[in-house]
Amino acid sequence: MVVRSTWVWLLAGLGLAALSQYIQFVSGIYGAVAPYSVPLADLVVLGILGGTAATGFSVRKWWQQVHRQQTLPTQGRKPLRRLKLTPDQVQSDLEDADRLIQKLENDINRRALQAKIQDIDRRLSQEELHLVVFGTGSAGKTSLINALLGEPVGVTAPTLGTTQQGSIHTYQLPGLSSPIALTDTPGLLTIGGAGETEARSLAQKADLLIVVVAGDLLASEYAELIELAQLGKQTILALNKTDQMLPEDVETILTHLRRRTAGVIPPEQVVAIAAAPGPLKVRYCFEDGSCRETWEPQPPDTASLIQKMARLLQQKGSHLRLANALLQTQTLTAAAQKALQEERNQRGRQIIERMQWATAAALAVTPMPALDMVAGVAIQARMIGELHQVFDRRITLRQAQQAAQSLAQILVQLGGMELATQALGSLLKASPLALMGIPLQAVSGAYLTRVAGLSYLEWLQSGDPWQEEDMQQRVKQQLHNHRPLAFLTQLARQARSSG
Repeated sequence: MVVRSTWVWLLAGLGLAALSQYIQFVSGIYGAVAPYSVPLADLVVLGILGGTAATGFSVRKWWQQVHRQQTLPTQGRKPLRRLKLTPDQVQSDLEDADRLIQKLENDINRRALQAKIQDIDRRLSQEELHLVVFGTGSAGKTSLINALLGEPVGVTAPTLGTTQQGSIHTYQLPGLSSPIALTDTPGLLTIGGAGETEARSLAQKADLLIVVVAGDLLASEYAELIELAQLGKQTILALNKTDQMLPEDVETILTHLRRRTAGVIPPEQVVAIAAAPGPLKVRYCFEDGSCRETWEPQPPDTASLIQKMARLLQQKGSHLRLANALLQTQTLTAAAQKALQEERNQRGRQIIERMQWATAAALAVTPMPALDMVAGVAIQARMIGELHQVFDRRITLRQAQQAAQSLAQILVQLGGMELATQALGSLLKASPLALMGIPLQAVSGAYLTRVAGLSYLEWLQSGDPWQEEDMQQRVKQQLHNHRPLAFLTQLARQARSSG
């Protein structure tokens, strides 16, 4: 606050100084012209003041336009026109995902992801639309399914968690030729949370999502809506059980729901329904003067929801189906990339462990200490080449050798060799490796090979361009993360198994 106040006073002082200079300038002009003609002097001064005001107005308008463009990039502009989504585009992405999955070596993961590819491909070849009913337990999801289908297909109850797993039903919407798979989901916030994961998974696969609430949105319901909206899910919000509310209360709640979901759900897609209205008490009076009261069932009130579903699916059904297939493909691609990254990381670590032991073996039989560095760099170059093969990245032998030399130089600059020798020297005396006759230089070389390999593996995974400073930080972090004692324990275990 003190710094800001200082700047305000400084700018105010500069403004006053500029104003004083301007007044002196205008006064000088007036004094020079007035002795010859006072009217002319007045006219000149008025011209100067008018020109100054016009210039100030123009500058102010220009600054406002620039500021508006910088601070409000989405307001006052027409949104960029989205290209029409086509089946060929989705199919192309699906083929890219399949090629990525083919690179997986784990047969179980590859088969599971390929099954999902086939499921998406099958849905693309069909015209069926997938509607998912989603919401908290006992909000009336199953009652809505029963009302839409015109027959009871699911159990309803006033308790939470009546629906324990997803169920799919075939539904034909009036005025729409495409068949619809209507899915009921387990409720959120059920006791023990059973089925919540399945409900979210089904919701994420929906072409159109119907979220059922029985009142105002809970914080958990709102969070789910935001997450699904970020996935691009088209959603209808249905306020259920309105038969239990006063008409003015229904309008108040609808207004509040539309306000809370503004920017997530269009206001016209927030509707009121009564999926399973309670029976109405009716009194019958007869000619003999007797009367009889009875409770008569009432039909579901879902007309507004059906109308909104029909309009959305007639106008956007094909696009919603393609957009959902594209989303599922992108999700599948991300899962394949993660699985491939984990596989490559595991294979890379196996290469590093093999090469660190090879370094130990090579340095143990090297007769001249001067050849230690040469042997270590040669093995690291081979290690780098194999790591590149794992990541499908081409590298020449010369490039691998240069990278290995760079890593060796970084280790020298960071004092890695001295640190390894000092730390491992004291620890090696009590290690089984000493009894096995493995010299300190072999253990140190293996340790540094591991540090260099893990640093290089991390760089390959990042996809960043090669930078010496960045690699120095990676090596420094690996030296900090991998303590010599843990390394000695691992190396001793490898030595016993090899022997």
